[in-house]
Amino acid sequence: MHVIIVYGSIEGQTRKIARTMAATVQSAGHQATVFDAADLADLDLALADAVIVAAPVHAGSFPQPLVHWLAGNCGDLNGMPTAFVSVSLAAASAFPEELKEIEALAAGLSEKTGWVPERMHHAAGALRYTKYDFFKRLLMRHIAKKEGGPLDVTADHEFTDWTALAEFVSGFLAKAAQETV
Repeated sequence: MHVIIVYGSIEGQTRKIARTMAATVQSAGHQATVFDAADLADLDLALADAVIVAAPVHAGSFPQPLVHWLAGNCGDLNGMPTAFVSVSLAAASAFPEELKEIEALAAGLSEKTGWVPERMHHAAGALRYTKYDFFKRLLMRHIAKKEGGPLDVTADHEFTDWTALAEFVSGFLAKAAQETV
């Protein structure tokens, strides 16, 4: 089975997640090809047996190049096994209302693009303090303090649950393999 993984990334964590998912796909004996949605021109989805899309939430929305690509390919995507991995710090939150918010954002993505993934996973992202400008570092530290998160701005802090992500991908592969037989 050939799985295409398309991602959008702002600070690099979603790119890391996409590459890790590709490694999981390959370790299960399948082929994986990873594409950055910002670099996509014409991707022939007929080459894929399944597609996984990963996108981060920043300022309440997903990256526009990815949203545009999804809208333009929703017909093909809806006709094959697909999964969506939403990446957000809110996925690591202890506050249920923040988890509901990212679920609503993912549902809004489906409404906006017409693509309805068969499976969905919410992965926690990372605080990239060392890559932020002064104002963003200050804002993210303020949010982290409110959440009880790490306040050391001299280091980056990763919250992605790699085991849960691998289990999600493995479950998706098992279901997709049944559908493509």
